[in-house]
Amino acid sequence: MTFLNPLVLLGLIAAAIPVILHLLNLRKLRTIEFSTLTFLKELQQTKIRRLKLRQILLLITRTLLVIFIILAFARPAMRGTWLGNIGAHAHSSIAIIFDDSFSMMASDEHGVFFKKAKEAAFQVIDLLKEGDEVFFIKLSDLPKATIDPATHDFDGVRRIVNEAQISMVRRPMEDALRLAAKLLQHSANANREVYIISDMQETLFKHFMGIHPFRSSKSQASSLFNEQTNIFLIQLGSKEASNVAIDSLNVITKILEKDKPVTIFTSIRNHGKAPINNYVISVHLDGVKAAQKNVSVEAGGSTTCEFLVSPKRTGFIRGYIELENDAIEPDNKRYFTLYIPEQISITIISSSEPETQFLLLALTTKDEQGMRSSFNINRVTPQKFPTLNLNNVDILICTNIKVFNSNDAQRIKDFVAKGGGVVLFAEDKLQPANYNSLLLPILGIPPIETITEIDDQNHNLSFNKIDFDHPIFSTIFEKEQSGKKQERQTIESPNVFKSIKRQAGKQARTIISLSDGTPFLTEHEIGTGKILFYSIAPILSWSDFPLKGIFVPLIYRSMIYTAPHEFNQSNYITGDDPIIIVQSGSSQKYNFQSSDDKRYKIISPDGLEEFIQPNFQSGVPGSIGKGFSFQSNRLTLPGFYDLKSGSNTLSISTVNVDPLEAHTRKISNDNLEKFFAQIGVDKQYLHSLQASEKVQGKILEARFGTELWKLCIGFALFLALIEMLIAKDRNKTAQEVKQ
Repeated sequence: MTFLNPLVLLGLIAAAIPVILHLLNLRKLRTIEFSTLTFLKELQQTKIRRLKLRQILLLITRTLLVIFIILAFARPAMRGTWLGNIGAHAHSSIAIIFDDSFSMMASDEHGVFFKKAKEAAFQVIDLLKEGDEVFFIKLSDLPKATIDPATHDFDGVRRIVNEAQISMVRRPMEDALRLAAKLLQHSANANREVYIISDMQETLFKHFMGIHPFRSSKSQASSLFNEQTNIFLIQLGSKEASNVAIDSLNVITKILEKDKPVTIFTSIRNHGKAPINNYVISVHLDGVKAAQKNVSVEAGGSTTCEFLVSPKRTGFIRGYIELENDAIEPDNKRYFTLYIPEQISITIISSSEPETQFLLLALTTKDEQGMRSSFNINRVTPQKFPTLNLNNVDILICTNIKVFNSNDAQRIKDFVAKGGGVVLFAEDKLQPANYNSLLLPILGIPPIETITEIDDQNHNLSFNKIDFDHPIFSTIFEKEQSGKKQERQTIESPNVFKSIKRQAGKQARTIISLSDGTPFLTEHEIGTGKILFYSIAPILSWSDFPLKGIFVPLIYRSMIYTAPHEFNQSNYITGDDPIIIVQSGSSQKYNFQSSDDKRYKIISPDGLEEFIQPNFQSGVPGSIGKGFSFQSNRLTLPGFYDLKSGSNTLSISTVNVDPLEAHTRKISNDNLEKFFAQIGVDKQYLHSLQASEKVQGKILEARFGTELWKLCIGFALFLALIEMLIAKDRNKTAQEVKQ
């Protein structure tokens, strides 16, 4: 039993009025006995008792009459249908949560899930009567679904259902339930119902996967829904759909060059209950197939696959990995982008030109195809460094610098923190005290202990350990087969006569160490930038390193590795609302303007153009100098989103579907009960239905079905009639007593 207008129950106080009037009429009179009245008293005793009985009945009748009138206005309602013939149909407020995610493309013996979902929604809408209200919530509209007032236009809701399309966006059930609870919170109708029409994937209820749990405190759980809100789970699909999907994709190679191999790693999962054999998976670059393999995966298992592809040009390169088609196609393709810079700006800070001759030779050497290096090299003296515009620089090479002042050190730190690259070399007349007090501490590098100089050639230092897993060596030295083991080629070590003795530090990575245990080359990071620190000077008085075969590739790849990765494009999931940040660094050859005549647009995979205005930002995290951020609309399609300024491409972002949607395993009934128990829904209000069943009958059985106000009015009228009869008879009896 519940009351739709509970405040009216305060009127029950009025039921005390008949009692008060009755008590006031019972005045205590003084009795005087007369002998002549004794006989009359005996004659009227029976009539007096009848009069008192009628007075009591009249009191009860009038009190009940007031009570039932008050109850009628309070609109009592009772669960069940046993009073359906005498009660009124209770108005309903319902929220339909409609799963339109792409897993609904699957089918079983009853048909395509999405089509059956529409039919189930129509059945629910057909149950609505005049005075009912409905909210329609598509999962793809969350979490920013518009909270419109409840609609009584049921034909309009039917049109919305009929026009619904499969979406590439998925959202957890938690978001939909919280919205439904908010919408139903202020409903004045007796029935409050939530209909979930879905294939009931386990990952849809994320907290069971340990990803996005509900808060489990009792007070928070019980506050989500009204105590007697019915939850109807209309399940699509009698069994789990078979599906093979790409789980993940990762570009392993960190240094990207034209015509050099790029390693791409991907994971494929078989969500079906039967193994797959010789399943074709291929990689495409710029729409051209670049590699292909066949894979076999056990039922419910996964496998990994590694591809080597070679980009044939510089600039932005679009790529994707694709599987054979199956029942659920969107998860068979995963997109990625590569960016190979056309030119990298390098500034060498050096006191004299002879100290840089070997570096210049290494950076200007032609490749195997006779193509020149993509480096734009500039040289300045330490005295001119304070006036150097770092917005036009990608990499700083510091060599042959005796001392640094505090301003120069701070500029270098800020440059690295914003994404720039720095390569430090030792120097003949380097002053350790200056480096240790001004430069190295601000860069987070341990101090220089001493400068070691070896006179005996038999005790020269050499390479000891080399981190071949570092990206610098990723395409220089490949693994060779030696029996059953894989070994790497060795590097011809230089003879080191002179070096800086120092420690790498806990936060650094030692790439090459020397035979005395000290580092030869270390990597340090500040913000989004990198620092490579060589413990020698690139001249012959320190070592014969410039004459060794490793010198040119190591220096060349050191530059590419430390260059800003401002073009490592962001990856998004469909449904995200991204803020795209683009730097105005040297590699960005476009003139950013905030004026109205400079128009920026985002082109989505379907060719739709969205014109947007940039927000100018100073010191954008991860940028060099200044940059622009762009707030884009929701990403609803997988593929490539181009950010353009006129004909210039500023950025390309990749958008992929959520891999969780590919998991077709259904959640068990026990876990469903646990899920709803955490949000305060008792299992007696939880009703699980199959879309193939006649859901209307099941709904009517569980509904909050009868309002009792008409019954209360009926009782009130009946009591009023009884009161009239009793009052008439009482007056007649009173007259007889008086006579």
